[in-house]
Amino acid sequence: MPTATAVPLATPQLAPSVPASVTTRPPGQLLRPTGFFQKRWPAALIVGAFPALAVPMAAAVLLSANNLLLWVYVWLFGMTHFVVTLALYLRSENLRYFASTPGNRLVFFLVPALAFVGFDLYHALRIGAVFPALGVFVLAAVRLADFNHFNRQSFGVLQLFKARTGVKPAPGAKRIENLYFLSLAGLLFVSFLAGGVCPLVQPGGPLTVAPLLGELFPSVVPLGAAQGAWVGLAAVAASLFGAVTVGLWRSARGRRGYGAAVAYVLVQTVSALMTAAYFPLYLAALAVHYVEYHVLMAPRCFRAPLDPTRRIDRAFGAVRARPVVFYALVMGWRGSSRWPRTPAWG
Repeated sequence: MPTATAVPLATPQLAPSVPASVTTRPPGQLLRPTGFFQKRWPAALIVGAFPALAVPMAAAVLLSANNLLLWVYVWLFGMTHFVVTLALYLRSENLRYFASTPGNRLVFFLVPALAFVGFDLYHALRIGAVFPALGVFVLAAVRLADFNHFNRQSFGVLQLFKARTGVKPAPGAKRIENLYFLSLAGLLFVSFLAGGVCPLVQPGGPLTVAPLLGELFPSVVPLGAAQGAWVGLAAVAASLFGAVTVGLWRSARGRRGYGAAVAYVLVQTVSALMTAAYFPLYLAALAVHYVEYHVLMAPRCFRAPLDPTRRIDRAFGAVRARPVVFYALVMGWRGSSRWPRTPAWG
């Protein structure tokens, strides 16, 4: 009986060997593109704004430079930092979200409109001059909100710097950092209430360290009370600063982005402290605040997806396609604000 010819078994195909040193990504895991803030230039631009912009402006303020230079600085950075926010209203997707709930309509439409109208009426009717006590209260509240905004933005941007390290922060780190920046806002506010100069260098107080300079404008609180509050807040801020820096060191351990995060904390700390020492320097201290806001708004203005079926999106797309035109319109729409001739409550 004939038998079938034996067929040799095929040699199984072996997978090519992979060196142990080579790391392969798991199946189905896509390579994520580099995030906007993961790049080096946004962090470098923000931190570099302090030596490149804040220090020269501080020198201009201290040396009583021509107001034209300071006004141009405010026009190019301060007013545009405010106006560029309105670009968020030029996307249909944002407008739908702003109008989606009664709460959103209140926050994104009614409150801004009331703020504009309210401040215009406040100045047009000279409410501060007619009712001085009310004027002091309103302007003090506005200044407190301003200082809080300045430091809250610093807290938020610090979280972006920390995210660049790729290290999960320790539990409670955000709380400590938030309290630190709030303590800086408190120092600014106390110096402002004391007449725009650090109360510890004003003559005649029980805690005066060196009588260097008197108040720049009428103080609201007694000098002794201001000195006590300033010393207490300074002690709290110093303790929290140590906790923040130690926390950054322990969580990052020299990883990429750690140095930039520490540098950011340092420049914003110096910015706040020089304002707490001499209020007119607040103008220079805002340099990093202005620049970082422009940096963070760039992807929202130029990279956010648009709906080609919406007329407002098409119009905005035509403008943002030419960045020079976009920023020319932002600088042109700067309002009618005037540079204050002297440091004052307003």
